[in-house]
Amino acid sequence: MPFYCEYLFRGGDTQRIIAVVNMPVWKFRNTDIIYPKYRLLEGVLVARGLSKDLLSDEQQLPSPFSLPGMEQVARRLARAAANKEKVFVFGDYDCDGICSTLIMTSFLERCGAEVKHFLPSRQDDGYGIGPDHVRRAVGEGFDLIVTVDNGISAFDAVSAAHNLGIDLLITDHHEPQGKLPDAPVVNPKLPGSRCYREYSGTGVAYFTCCATAELLNQPYPEDYLDLVSLATVVDVCPLTGENLLLARRGLLQMRKNLRPGLQALLNGNNCKITGRIMGWIFGPHINAAGRFDDPHLAYKLLSARTIEEAEPIARELKKINAERKNAVEIIKQECISKYDGSYFPLLASPQWHEGIIGIAAGRLSQAVSRPAAVGAISGDEARFSARSLGEFDLIEALAECQSETGVLHKFGGHKLAAGFSLHPRDIPQVRSFLNNFAREHLQPEDQVSWIEVDVGLSSLPSPQEVALLDRLEPHGRDNPEPFFYVRDQVVDVRSGTNWFLARLNSGLKFFSSQPVKAGEIVHVVLSLGVDQYNGYYEIIGHAVDVRSFLCNRDDLVQQYFAWRRGMEITEWAERIFHELGLDRKGDNPKTSLFLSPTFLRYGAVKEGGKKGE
Repeated sequence: MPFYCEYLFRGGDTQRIIAVVNMPVWKFRNTDIIYPKYRLLEGVLVARGLSKDLLSDEQQLPSPFSLPGMEQVARRLARAAANKEKVFVFGDYDCDGICSTLIMTSFLERCGAEVKHFLPSRQDDGYGIGPDHVRRAVGEGFDLIVTVDNGISAFDAVSAAHNLGIDLLITDHHEPQGKLPDAPVVNPKLPGSRCYREYSGTGVAYFTCCATAELLNQPYPEDYLDLVSLATVVDVCPLTGENLLLARRGLLQMRKNLRPGLQALLNGNNCKITGRIMGWIFGPHINAAGRFDDPHLAYKLLSARTIEEAEPIARELKKINAERKNAVEIIKQECISKYDGSYFPLLASPQWHEGIIGIAAGRLSQAVSRPAAVGAISGDEARFSARSLGEFDLIEALAECQSETGVLHKFGGHKLAAGFSLHPRDIPQVRSFLNNFAREHLQPEDQVSWIEVDVGLSSLPSPQEVALLDRLEPHGRDNPEPFFYVRDQVVDVRSGTNWFLARLNSGLKFFSSQPVKAGEIVHVVLSLGVDQYNGYYEIIGHAVDVRSFLCNRDDLVQQYFAWRRGMEITEWAERIFHELGLDRKGDNPKTSLFLSPTFLRYGAVKEGGKKGE
């Protein structure tokens, strides 16, 4: 998360310079957590308020019947398997939908049912099961339809199933929108649910298979846990509670016996599987199939039984993913070139591919540090994906927009990621409304990127202690890689193209993309790993930020009151107060430290303090 300040230039009658600032502010979870007062892994757990029991191998998953609606759905599936019925499994085109489809399909086949799966095309079918899919299943002689990772809002499909006399079961993890479909539903987010709510669609499908297996007196299909782990990480579900337990067990399974399709994506490299590899290598290739091509390619990859079968599919997915990355970069650059400094950039084009506008919106939002929406125009409809940051709520913004303008065809999603559609002629009106809404509601602290620090290091830990941090894997949402803080003098530095390798007085070595000079005292936030060479183990750090000094918010508060009393203060504190327009003698309005470039560059806060007034 390097510091940078990018300037975008806009032409016209008067040239405007728009400063786009993306500088991380350090946030210490608990400044009392110092190694070796706390052992390394213990310190991370304490800093995050986690129990050691979370890492115990004795932790038990809950009963699958703890999910609301499970009894009815599992009994119908068990009957279908026992009677060898024809079952139509309807999934989704993303990684979660593909993994859940593979689990449900292969499990029911294993139990004796005749199964066909269907993965919708993003372009031709759109999201979710519809009446046409139900009619297709009936026309092909199926006895039962079961959805995975979709269906909670499939009212028309359920109505069609009733009219055509076919049973339809729903397994989903998305938030219900008011009323529920008139069909058996398994969903951890159903009203009144007391179970863990944050499972992926694949997690729900897995528990449904476990419940069905229990009714059939069969063992749980634990060989699918690798797919549950993959989908949970890639779908950016919170890695907390039962999700972390599922993801950890699936990760260990991958390390013992990695699917041939996933091996093929690694080009034969025998590397240790981590959350980063799942999220940054496996996930993008699997999702690229559904975004840009045919999701069945990813399904075939994950179900491949040999590396020889998987390799040609992996090559095709790598090609598709490269095209996807190139297309995203083109859209991002077009958006940045058109950015005019608005508080909520909203851009659309008929040339942009609908499958990647969500990624492009995220890249644009990250580049300009503001909420952003990117749309694909096709005929009389423009479909947008929006991404936000900080505490700025997209659903609140879109609900207000619809209430005020009434031009949105539909909208939905989450606080930080949402979608909406409208007629292209209404784009200027919606753009104006969202810009004004963001001008009023977007706060300086929403635009700040954060580096959360877990443990301070006062001495060098052993490689064995660093290796224990692996028990926190897989990392992802709400379970980030642990970061450590060290203040020390640089003894010597080696460098290459865009990298520096520094050695500190303590003996710790770390890589940095930021310049580091021998002899200087540095403040560093870094991750820790163990490097092995010729049987020798050495700790290596990877810096996420390096600073010459720290500017602590609590110290600034004390300096402010000293300054108001006419006392001398540090040069950097005086610079910050000047940047904020504060008067030493006059009445100063309440302001935010995040309006100060100096604080953005060198600032640090303690846990619980994001507002920074």
